[in-house]
Amino acid sequence: MTPRAPDVIVVGAGGSGAPLAARLAERGERVLLLEAGPVPAPHSTRDGSSLAAAVPGHPLAVSYRGTLTPGRDHTVVRGLVAGGSTAINGAYFRRPRSRDLDSWAAVAADHRWSASATLPLWAEIEGDREYGHRGSGPMPITRSSLDHPLSAALLTAGVELGLPFVPDQNASPDPPPGVGALPTNTRDGQRWSTARAWLEPPTSGLTIRGGCTVTRVLFNRGGQTTGVEIVVDDAVEAIRADRVVLCAGAIATPQLLVHSGVGPPGAVRAAGATVVRDLPVGAQLHDHPQLELRFRVPTEVLDHPTETTLGVVVHGSSRCDPGTSAEDVPGDVEVLSVLRPMGRLLDSDTGDTSLSVLVSALRTEQPGQLLLDSGGIPRLDFRYLRTPGDRARLRVAARLAAALLASEPLLQIGVRPEYPSLEGGLDDDALDDWMRGRLSTALHSCGTTPMGTDPSTSVVNGRGAVHGIEGLHIADLGILPTTPTSGPAASAVLVGLVIANAL
Repeated sequence: MTPRAPDVIVVGAGGSGAPLAARLAERGERVLLLEAGPVPAPHSTRDGSSLAAAVPGHPLAVSYRGTLTPGRDHTVVRGLVAGGSTAINGAYFRRPRSRDLDSWAAVAADHRWSASATLPLWAEIEGDREYGHRGSGPMPITRSSLDHPLSAALLTAGVELGLPFVPDQNASPDPPPGVGALPTNTRDGQRWSTARAWLEPPTSGLTIRGGCTVTRVLFNRGGQTTGVEIVVDDAVEAIRADRVVLCAGAIATPQLLVHSGVGPPGAVRAAGATVVRDLPVGAQLHDHPQLELRFRVPTEVLDHPTETTLGVVVHGSSRCDPGTSAEDVPGDVEVLSVLRPMGRLLDSDTGDTSLSVLVSALRTEQPGQLLLDSGGIPRLDFRYLRTPGDRARLRVAARLAAALLASEPLLQIGVRPEYPSLEGGLDDDALDDWMRGRLSTALHSCGTTPMGTDPSTSVVNGRGAVHGIEGLHIADLGILPTTPTSGPAASAVLVGLVIANAL
């Protein structure tokens, strides 16, 4: 007997795809979830003290080429495993701010994205029992202990700088920008990916296939979705379904669309495909520019026990110069403490004896672009620090970090920065040059297939439906018009559930 065709094919078992597929199956749909990486994820991905898979060349990751600023290239690494990047990252799980959600709802002209409409979903997502949360969701949420010497010192320093103590970064209504322990998707030191939370064990009606690469979406002559083409062990196979949801991520989903004939006509033809629909795929790329500031600490601080890799997070507001075009966004700069040596986390330098803070601008006004090279592989042009407002934001973040690291509470625990003094030590132009030479990215890509109402400036509507193509949807961070003013893992899960409920 020929197996029944699935009701829906979901491509990608990552931050959005895993919860979306599980939700669809829970309501009685026959769901086929396709993942290019291994399923289930290797047990090693549960180790919250390791980021070893988040490096170029690792078998559980895929690497892309990117350009941060002219002359400064960067390799972008994303998870290639059940759970996607949530299986290999630092387990940052902070909700988007209400301002983010309401702005997305406005752009999409769809109330389902608003802060008030999405608030009940967090109880379905999070298993958080702290600070009055009553979440019964499958994703455990814990916070770093403030007993760690670095966390305690940063907390004191932030308060002394005039920032409020924020014990619950995921409070509702939004807490003000301030200092407090970061919420993480961990339990007892173990990373909890979306695959672990929503796919183990799989819901009845959900079939998961790992190790299969989707090469294109299939359409009939009328432009209606009919399924996908996959490659497994060099064998090509077509799988039929009337509905396909792409959850491959903000980089791989645009690549798949263009190879399927959806995107700018020039890019589609260069990829060897026939144009099905002209849409601005890849025209908008948003991410968070980031600096890593390292510092030495005494052995007792370096080796202090911790169950989480990420500790205290400090949020400030840049209040950019009114003379620039940058919008004043509360909480748009971040200083995040890393409680283990980065070299050890990445398994690149087991003798690393420095700790660090990650310094980010959480909003940019100049979008980048995702392009496909001559081989059809994505290349990311981030276009960081192009505008006065974008440079001003990152300067504020860098100077906030410098002020924290030079504060008396951190000096008392023996912090010795490994970089020149930034607090008042460099003028704006000199600091801009300093930042360009050390610039990185937070790997928080969004916006490459954004929602909206106008097909000339957006790819999907508020339900994730691709403009003008029946049966094709997108549910990943690519549909967000801007990055959240936070890390995006929690937002990715939210995207999966919002779109699942809309289908």
